[in-house]
Order: sequence, then C-alpha cells, then structure tokens
Amino acid sequence: MNKLFNRNKMLLILFGIIVLILLIGFSMGNRDSTTKAEQFTADATAATQTVIGAPLNFVSNIFSNISRSFSAVEENEKLQAKLDMLPQMEADINRLEAENKELREALDVSSKRTYESINARVISRSPDQWLNSFTVDKGEKDGITEGMAVMTAEGLIGTVRRANGGSSYIEMLTTSVSQNNLSVEIMHDGKPVYGNISRYDSERNLLVVENIKNRSGLEKGDKVFTSGLVGDFPEGLIIGTVVEVENDEYGLSQNAYVQLESNVDDIDTVFILSRSPESMED
Repeated sequence: MNKLFNRNKMLLILFGIIVLILLIGFSMGNRDSTTKAEQFTADATAATQTVIGAPLNFVSNIFSNISRSFSAVEENEKLQAKLDMLPQMEADINRLEAENKELREALDVSSKRTYESINARVISRSPDQWLNSFTVDKGEKDGITEGMAVMTAEGLIGTVRRANGGSSYIEMLTTSVSQNNLSVEIMHDGKPVYGNISRYDSERNLLVVENIKNRSGLEKGDKVFTSGLVGDFPEGLIIGTVVEVENDEYGLSQNAYVQLESNVDDIDTVFILSRSPESMED
C-alpha cells in the first residue's frame, strides 16, 4: 500500500514538473496576450506581495512618522527659541532706533555750534555712583582734556574730570565737584540773569542755582544755559528749565531750582565739547 502511494506521489511530482516546463516554454514564446494561467499567477503573486508588504509598509510608515516627529520636535524647539528671543530682538530694534534718533539729534546740535564735538559712548557706570560719574570710550588720543563740557542730545550732563589714553572719567552735574564755579545764565524776557550752580537736591532731583540778584523777575519755565565765563565751557549750552524761584535765607539774593534737560538715568551716547581758542580769548 505504501509502495503504491509513493509511486503515485512520484508520478504527480513528475507530472507537475513537466507541466511547469511546458508553461515556462510557452510563456517565453512571442505572444501578444497572456494566458489565463499567467494572469492567475500574476494576480496571485501581486496579492501575495500586497499581503506580505502591507505589514512591512505599516512598520515603515510608523518609523517614518517617528522620524518626522523627532524632526518636528527639533524644528519646534528652534522656532520656540526664536520666539523666546523676540522680546530681546524687539528691545534691540528699539534701542537701535533710539540710538539713531539720538545720533541724528546730536548731528543737528553739533551743526549749530562753533565749537568742536567728539562723540563718545558710555562704557562703565557704577550703580553706587549712578548720579556721580561714568566712563566713556574716548580719551587723550581723541583730543579730550580735563575740564571739557559733556552733553547728551538734550543738554549739558557733566564735565571731564580725568582723561586717560583711550577713555575718560566724567563727573555729572549732580555731583558737588562738577558744580563748583559753574557759572550759568538764565534767560528771562530775552535778557540773561547770572548765577552759579551750588548743589544738587537729590530729594527733589533738581539743581540749585544761587547768587541770583533780587528782583530779577525769574519765572517758572525760564531756560538755563552755561554762561561761558568760567572754565572751558562754551557759552549757551542748555542745562535745564527753572521750576521754582525763592529768596535765600538772608533775603539778599534768590535761588532757582532747575530741572535738568538730560535724563540722568538714561545716558548712552555723549558729546564732549572742545571750546575754540578764539572764544576763550573773547
């Protein structure tokens, strides 16, 4: 029985091989159409590939999505970093716009003066000496000497107390040293009234001008300028505006309280003025 079964099995295998050879030979012939068997075989192969490829494609898509997710996370992190920098970028833009405006005003100020001006930038300012001094990036090699007037675009802010090779130490009008012997003129009804800055009232944030003659008629709103009578300061530099006038304690003269034109809390670019020899001789 087993022998008969094995014999039939061998015959079936041989018959299958013969049929396969015949099909191969037939398919290799020059024909314009495919047989039903070939179509069935092709369809079966395509279906098998689809079934087998579906899980592979699914897994491949999963890995592709994961890879894209990582790329998206990295891109989002970069975008978030840029968004986090927006306030700083806006601040930089605002600062640059303010600097440009300040420089344009400075050029306009310089063009109206007969003295030379040297633009300088504040490079150091100590918090504990905020109302006393600061350091700029120009010095003797740039033509700066002790005693020169220092301005912002708004008005006088201080004087050069010490000039180094490439930097200078500036004392502000709010210090007692800078105020000594600084003669000023206050314009009232087109006429100058003279006095000198004696001190800075830190409680009221005002300069105090003393030795003003009685019955001068000074009023709130009168403008205060340098007189050019003392030191290397040119005449006519704007200092501030009178906000209050009162008699001194003895009633012999008047004191004027002056609001500085310059913002002492916001000093970045300054202009150091060199008075011409001709004006000093006059």
